[in-house]
Amino acid sequence: MKKYSLLLFMTLFLIVCTNEETTEEPLVIEESVVSETPEDSEPIKINEDILWTKGIGKSPEEFISNWNKLINSISNDEETILFFSINPDGVNWVSDAKQTLVYQFGKSTAKENIFVLNLNVDNDTVRSLEFFAPTSNDDITSQQTKLFFLMIISISDDALDKDQRESILVDLGLYEEVVDPNEYGGVTMQNQIEYEIQPIIVNNQLIGINFYSRIPFG
Repeated sequence: MKKYSLLLFMTLFLIVCTNEETTEEPLVIEESVVSETPEDSEPIKINEDILWTKGIGKSPEEFISNWNKLINSISNDEETILFFSINPDGVNWVSDAKQTLVYQFGKSTAKENIFVLNLNVDNDTVRSLEFFAPTSNDDITSQQTKLFFLMIISISDDALDKDQRESILVDLGLYEEVVDPNEYGGVTMQNQIEYEIQPIIVNNQLIGINFYSRIPFG
């Protein structure tokens, strides 16, 4: 039987979060912070001279600002800055209820993979993140996906060091080899933040990955 690894993506698939109800109302923030990231799969190294804090539990405006500061702290390459940063003009409410904001990374050219981030908002506070990753047999896509996962962990909890961030991915089964793709993923809790990986499977084929970070209710 064929073994699958969550970091080895088997098919190319595009996940689009928006639907016909999506409004084109951008989220307005006072300042757009430009940012950057590394190009390999090594643990991210954060520049402590650039001040940023966690985004989950903050307003959407603060989340976007801190996300971009975080990107700026780990890379100096303009292309990675463009790919991984959040452009506030591209952030839109999914509906008039204003409970979920959606942003697509990699939308600038047709050649890039598109990753989707949802911010679930309650009382002007980001309570949870939903990240959707495409699958591909391309190593670059795998590296981008892992970097996004580490970014989401960092923006969810700024107290974690690189070993603790990697430990969360291990607990979620990111590096495990399984025969059945339905066995992928898991749930773990760290510092009152819950993390979860769910596989997206069609006809027993892995076609995408959902990564969640949330403040548990109750």
